[in-house]
Amino acid sequence: MNQLSSKAIRLVLLGVLFSVCACAKKEPKPLRTKPWLAHPTARATGSVMSDAALPATRYALTEQSLIRFEIPSKRGVLRGTLTRVSGELSVVLSDLSQTRGEVRADLGSLGLQGPDANDSSLLTRARGALDLGGPGAAPSATFAVNELRDLSPAELEPAPQSHAGTPFTRRARLTAVGNLLLHGFRVVRRAPLEVEFGFVGDRSTPSTLLIRSGAPFVVSLETHAVRVLRPESQRKPKTGASSTLDEVRVSVELYARKVE
Repeated sequence: MNQLSSKAIRLVLLGVLFSVCACAKKEPKPLRTKPWLAHPTARATGSVMSDAALPATRYALTEQSLIRFEIPSKRGVLRGTLTRVSGELSVVLSDLSQTRGEVRADLGSLGLQGPDANDSSLLTRARGALDLGGPGAAPSATFAVNELRDLSPAELEPAPQSHAGTPFTRRARLTAVGNLLLHGFRVVRRAPLEVEFGFVGDRSTPSTLLIRSGAPFVVSLETHAVRVLRPESQRKPKTGASSTLDEVRVSVELYARKVE
């Protein structure tokens, strides 16, 4: 009996020893060299499917659209415009935060107004800094809308039936967050906007959009490697002052029509 017990104990000890050795020699987990979430979880997939199922209405910008900018100076504000603006928006009326789109401005349509606008050399320098003098199509600046924040309201209601047959307008305020691509450099920008949704005929879906800046947003020219010399009259007042224009304040006035 004692011999059997000793033998059983030895077998148990050997089994435990083999088990420990096997665990110690386990193959290490492979290092992740691909994105960790190569395949979304079931919950994530469901969320994506839910968002994708939301109906969206397409709007195209019209020729009325333009982009304005201001450059502060000692002689007053130098103003400019970009008049060839295009783009498309995909608007989710039931959840405006899901709206996406892109706005493109042809830099070749650059024009200046203000106290130094008659200085033709300034416009020439500005066009040169944006590489507008070379052959081929003029470069463009693009703003890709990736997110809408601070929405009020978050959902757009239909026009009331009591106004059937007459134009009706609803308004919203929001902040558009996206990538501004200018002069080969892409930078995240935030633009406070006010939107007017115009209903004509169809009470459920707006026919037009009017998008205006709630306040100008600042674009650093240095960040986008755009170096424009100040007018001669602005280079002398302060010793050590920058001889180049540092930033511009940008505002938009965009008109869009529903794509049938």
